[in-house]
Amino acid sequence: MLHLKMAEANLATTAPMGTPVVWSPAGNYVGIYWQYGRAHPIPAQAMGCTPKEDTAGIVVGNGFDDVGTFNMVGTYKLAKLKLTKQYVPGTGDPRENLGHAVELRLTCCDLFAALPSRAAEFQSWGCPPGNVGFYGTWHVRTRKYKGDGEMCLWLPPVPVVIGYVITQTMTSTTQAVSYDSNGDGVVDASQTTQTFTITPTQAQYGIQLQNPFGPKFA
Repeated sequence: MLHLKMAEANLATTAPMGTPVVWSPAGNYVGIYWQYGRAHPIPAQAMGCTPKEDTAGIVVGNGFDDVGTFNMVGTYKLAKLKLTKQYVPGTGDPRENLGHAVELRLTCCDLFAALPSRAAEFQSWGCPPGNVGFYGTWHVRTRKYKGDGEMCLWLPPVPVVIGYVITQTMTSTTQAVSYDSNGDGVVDASQTTQTFTITPTQAQYGIQLQNPFGPKFA
């Protein structure tokens, strides 16, 4: 319930972005979800839609992750996206894949505006400032596990294939500084500092943000 309330509070202060048009939202999305107190990468998954009217339509998708192969089906209306992610039995990890479903409830928005406290985290996962994506919650109910949490999906700056995994690389730099406080040529103090840098492996060249609601809302 805590995650649901946090998501509701964040979305209450964030303006939804536009209305889907033509064949959008479509593309190979990457993302992150939060569970057990940390972020986990979501491998690229395909998503497309068929409009049924000006502001609503049917969404379909597919992909695979460390649990197994899955198909998605759902609907969008205005900026709201509802998906059911259904795992295919017998694929992936037999301990985790129960042929179960994951319910996703998302809203299209400026991710940095919705979650300003996570701006540095988004960038560390390769999501550029100002990127429009989907933010909301995931829900799982199986005989082994019941849980809810927050998640985000976005179209990466550089198109990727299904299954592409965004990762983080952490490097550290150590710098030692010595001091001669009285000018006698003898070091009488020193200080060591260590800086950590998190770098995404996803290429950041030729950035052109992909708007999931098409050029009309760019």
